[in-house]
Amino acid sequence: MPELPEVETIRRGLAEKLVGHKILSVDVRAPKLFIGDAKLLRGQIVIEMERRAKLLIWKLSDGFLLTHLKMTGQLIFQPKNGPMVISERTPLENSTVNDGLVIGGHPDKAYGLDLPHKHTHILIELDNGTLFFNDLRKFGWLKYVHSPSDLKVEVAKYGPEYTWPEFSLEYFKSGLAKRRITVKQALLDQTFIAGIGNIYADESLFCAKIDPRRKANELTNSEIKKLFACVPEVFNLSLSHGGTSSQHYRQVDGKMGTYLDVANVYKREGQPCRVCGTPIKRIKITGRSSHFCPHCQS
Repeated sequence: MPELPEVETIRRGLAEKLVGHKILSVDVRAPKLFIGDAKLLRGQIVIEMERRAKLLIWKLSDGFLLTHLKMTGQLIFQPKNGPMVISERTPLENSTVNDGLVIGGHPDKAYGLDLPHKHTHILIELDNGTLFFNDLRKFGWLKYVHSPSDLKVEVAKYGPEYTWPEFSLEYFKSGLAKRRITVKQALLDQTFIAGIGNIYADESLFCAKIDPRRKANELTNSEIKKLFACVPEVFNLSLSHGGTSSQHYRQVDGKMGTYLDVANVYKREGQPCRVCGTPIKRIKITGRSSHFCPHCQS
């Protein structure tokens, strides 16, 4: 699942292509993946693209369209009268801004067909092109809400963004003290901090030199202070690299984000730690993979 840096990269790409343009029609081919009345989107102008945690929010001239990619969701923008972005003849790796815009998703071989294909579940036609929502496993979704109060309800469950004043050291310290779970689990709690997933929890904990198995409420003040500083440091580094690419995500021009080139522990099991040379270890914490250095994070 894309995390905050990946979704933010997607948001920036969507804003560049869609803001100021009119929605002409919406074709919902898998009704369970669209919540609300899709007909109400017709004629609306995309005013702004926002993000809350891992959720994309289209601010429209009358309401809001929420988009969550979940595990295998993919958004592809094809300019009007432009060539297909993905097909057997035009592989994802060769896509360019001029060919179209791959906003984010899962470049599986199953997607290597002319658009729309059997995994295309929603098409949004705008005055400047078409946005395709593809999802191999059908976990992603779109939802239309009409009023700001409805939107407020939708996002109420999320904790503060790392850039918000509400995400203060005191807030962070208090939140960890209340949680008798591992610090890795605490970081993944979206009601505590918005947008952190497996990748950036592992990377933040390495940055702070904290074992992911430690209990959140047992960290020292100095460890908490260091971890608090590491969360924005890791997020900002990833944003500068266009996010992380694996099988699930590509950045806005269809190319891979390069954060994994500089990641310290994530996806580096068995490889030497960049700091001390100790092989990176991978373990399971409540069913989720966790990568760490046994020496640096001891």
